[in-house]
Amino acid sequence: MKLDTKMMAKLSLIFFGLLFLVCLWLGRGQEKRNEPEGDKILSEDVKILLDALGMEEVFDEGGAQNQYLTYQQYIQIYEQMNGAELELPDYAERYEPEYEFLKEDWYAAYRILLAHLDTESSIWETTVFVLKVNPQTKEAYTESGAMQGAYQYCSAAFEENTFEEMKVYVKGDKLLTIVEVLPEEHYLGNVWVMEVTDDVLTCFYHQVMFQVQMGQKDVGHPEREQVADLTFKNGLLREVKGQSQKIHGKLLRVTGDEIEIEGQGIYSIAEDMEIYKLHGSMETLRQEDLKIGYADTDFVLKKDRVCACLVSRAEKADKIRVLIKNKASNSPYYESVDIHVDGEHVQIKAEDMEEGERRVYRSTNLTDKVLLDVEGIGQENNAYRGAVECYRMREGIVLINELSLEEYLYAVVPSEMPASYPAEALKAQAVCARTYGYRYILHAGLPQFGAHVDDTTAYQVYHNIAENAASTTAVRETEGILLLYDGQPAQNYYYSTSCGVGTDTGVWKGGKDTDTSYMRAGRVSSTQSGVRGEELCQEDIFREFISTVHEEDLEKDEPWYRWTYRVEQIEEDRMLARIQERYQAVPAAVLTRTDGEYYVSEPVEELGTIHNLSIEKRGAGGVADELLIETDRTTIKVISEYNIRYILCDGKSTVVRQDDSTTVPVTLLPSGFFVLDVGKKGDNVVGYTLTGGGYGHGVGMSQNGAKALGESNVSYEQILAMFYPGCTLADAKTWSEQ
Repeated sequence: MKLDTKMMAKLSLIFFGLLFLVCLWLGRGQEKRNEPEGDKILSEDVKILLDALGMEEVFDEGGAQNQYLTYQQYIQIYEQMNGAELELPDYAERYEPEYEFLKEDWYAAYRILLAHLDTESSIWETTVFVLKVNPQTKEAYTESGAMQGAYQYCSAAFEENTFEEMKVYVKGDKLLTIVEVLPEEHYLGNVWVMEVTDDVLTCFYHQVMFQVQMGQKDVGHPEREQVADLTFKNGLLREVKGQSQKIHGKLLRVTGDEIEIEGQGIYSIAEDMEIYKLHGSMETLRQEDLKIGYADTDFVLKKDRVCACLVSRAEKADKIRVLIKNKASNSPYYESVDIHVDGEHVQIKAEDMEEGERRVYRSTNLTDKVLLDVEGIGQENNAYRGAVECYRMREGIVLINELSLEEYLYAVVPSEMPASYPAEALKAQAVCARTYGYRYILHAGLPQFGAHVDDTTAYQVYHNIAENAASTTAVRETEGILLLYDGQPAQNYYYSTSCGVGTDTGVWKGGKDTDTSYMRAGRVSSTQSGVRGEELCQEDIFREFISTVHEEDLEKDEPWYRWTYRVEQIEEDRMLARIQERYQAVPAAVLTRTDGEYYVSEPVEELGTIHNLSIEKRGAGGVADELLIETDRTTIKVISEYNIRYILCDGKSTVVRQDDSTTVPVTLLPSGFFVLDVGKKGDNVVGYTLTGGGYGHGVGMSQNGAKALGESNVSYEQILAMFYPGCTLADAKTWSEQ
């Protein structure tokens, strides 16, 4: 059958149309892809990130030819690292070999590498805001997120992104690369503007001095030496708001959210409050650095809140504020107070005062005292130098004694060391007590009450024993002398009696923020020879040491030099109660064993029958550091010498000192320097005996060691040098002016 002409024409058109489409499709398959658009990843940054993973040999930068990573280089990395096995994307559909690689694609692949290769999560992502960079030292000064301060940076890209908020990769304390520059505004609150010249602000913030161009005319016009809020976007200063309202007065009290200023009232604290030391070398301070009881600071207000504190002068830190605790109720509060001053008697009741009201009493004569008639203070020692403040808090009246630091020591030194001790020992004690008090003047221990310290063993015992001419003379003959370490007042702890060796501050399991290496475990002997402190961590060596009287030990004749403590019959319920008390106080110090050898902190509901008691670990100098209590129901580990001394003290058994004198410790064993022997009946522990020595925590100066040295005509300077090696002496006035 023949096809007509029209049909043939239609079929021809269809054929050639299909042929055209096929050719077009085949031709398109050979066309070059368009290069992806976006930020490219620097070759330098790729190398930095691979080096951080320990993959230095994986990447060839190609000399100086390629500023950016090419797709061909990415594929080489992909192949060398078995990318298919790691499930890395190959991006074959996006790139030609010579195309430059996008940052977003590189970082997507790098996150997969981290997940597989960085098993310890040593490389992590965070957000920072860079205030300035120093290309010479390769340091970036950052202000936000987890990284605040001066940090080494690796990528040169940091030098081009100041005043930008950025997502970055970090390893250790090094900034590696910039993952992304974020578009959000960044606000710096309460910046100290030091100078304004030629539209340039010179600022200080978080220990960093930096300069920023004002740029736009309408950003605001702060004054020099003013607190201001700065807002940045895209690396530019967008807005400046200066704060000019200030008040001044003696700082009376600081809590977490409010400040009380004499003559001004109580003000709330802004969440972003900054504190600047403007005298000497400029610093950003912490809230605890504000000096209670002093008027060295201007307070800047914003919306009736304190947004900044300007510490503008160095005041002589010569006054201390002591909280007089209610010994009868063991609290800071009184319901009523009787005060006698200059022949007048005033009775004050809490119900007669308004909350926040403050009344101050002092004699018109410098040498006369204020007499307190309150519960818990005996009539024989109730005369206080300086001023007594009655401050009404919600719970009752708080008593604060404000007086000179030197006069405070008149009542501290005899309360902490018998006035009958040699003069040089008393002088050493006076320097220790002065330094201790001075540290708390600089950093108040009880700012919520407006006090630096209280009058109990929580700080230094004050007014427990009447002033004495010998101890007062020791204070006067060392007037103003402080013990310094590394240029700062030292943390100079002291205790009653050593067992022939001391320990270090590790016994308290505190933080490592302050260097206290000058208080280390060492022999307290005339020769300071023999067994070393670190050797006493071994149980057999310590047992031999504590079971022997060493003739060279300074305190070998002191009653507390050696002692024994015997518990004839353990009362499990009593011990359980003490364990529970320490758990409530310090949960991390009471651990319970779970499956295997793992210990967790959890409440101890029952103890059971005790099968064994042992010192599992000793700290520096041999002090008990871990106690293991094994029962038929559980195994408990008690950590730190204080908790061990508390739990092993049953409150009724007797300590026998080496001179055969006895006493019953109600709360705490004499020290943590002892060995433990159990008495058993079958598999059960029925009692235990401690053979120990010393009295107190064992850190710093042994007071009876100082006594022995003083009796040998050793000077107070030499006594302090022995117990605090590496420390120096300086006058407080000279030091404060530095």
